[in-house]
This record gives sequence, structure tokens and C-alpha cells, in this order.
Amino acid sequence: MTAKQTQCLLAYLGYDPGPIDGIDGKKTQAALAAFQADYGVGVEGMVGAVAGTIAKLDKPQSGDWWDDIKHFRRDEFKCKCGGRYCNGYPAEMQEAVVKIADAARAHFGKPAHVISGLRCQKWNAIQGGVGNSQHMYGEAVDLRVDGVDSETLRQFVASQPGHRYSYRINSTNVHFDIPPGNR
Repeated sequence: MTAKQTQCLLAYLGYDPGPIDGIDGKKTQAALAAFQADYGVGVEGMVGAVAGTIAKLDKPQSGDWWDDIKHFRRDEFKCKCGGRYCNGYPAEMQEAVVKIADAARAHFGKPAHVISGLRCQKWNAIQGGVGNSQHMYGEAVDLRVDGVDSETLRQFVASQPGHRYSYRINSTNVHFDIPPGNR
């Protein structure tokens, strides 16, 4: 994780790293130290200095529904723009859609891959997504499960609680979403 990505994530989580400039300065170090103290990973103010800091930055919600997700990490759903247009989290993934992905992985017993989870507005446009894509709100996932054809996967996700709509993208990938939330 670059210094700029760390600053973006700290700012998103409510810690003030100062200007988002990619410089690991005193304000960034103080914000990181405060985060580390709050989440019990030691206080050194350096991302690489404390084991677990990056994992905590990518999954700070300990004690909430992410703890029930067995096969995925929060960072697997982040925007694939690679930090060019956002900090990776233009929204939070919604519990119901992540639980469907987790259930698919458990059901088939094979590795599952998030092809597309969150998308920032710019990345969504580059990918050809519709202007109101549910990916921008954490309400949609494009998923592939190794060795499972897309129709079998689509039928499974369609049977899950919270499912609203799904379709085959190609022979291996499936898009599915949940009902839109209050935006």
C-alpha cells in the first residue's frame, strides 16, 4: 500500500493524515499511530513497522458482519482502478451481496474470485458500466468460481436470500446484485 493510498484510507476511516500528497509526514504518522492504538496493533506510526496494520486498514470493522465472512476479505471487493481515481472504497460493500458471494464459495468448495466489486464513478465509466451501476454503491458483484460454469453459478446465487437480479457475463463469470439501498 502506497503512502497516498494509506492517507486516503486513513481519511476515509476518520483519521486526519493531513494533505493527501503521498508524503509520509508527521500528520500521516500521527494519524496512523492513532489508528494503530484504536485497533490494537501497536503504536509506531509506520505502516510496515507493525504486523497486522495493513490487514486492519483493509478490514477495520472487527466485531461487525465482516467477521462472519469466511472466504473473502474486504480488500478483494475494492475498486480495481488501482488508486488512479479513488482510494479503493468509494462506498462500502453491502452485507447481503458479500454473503451471497461467500455462500457461493462455500457451496462449491472451490476458489472464488471477485472480478468486479466496488467501482468508483470514473472506473465504472471506463468499464462501460451504466451510469447508476450498483457496483458504485457496493450492491453488486461480478464473480467467478473455479471449475463452475456461469449458468450453474447464476442459478445458485439466484437462490440466495437477498438476491435481486443476476446474469451470465460469459461462460465463467456472473453478475449479481441486491435491491438498491437508500441513496
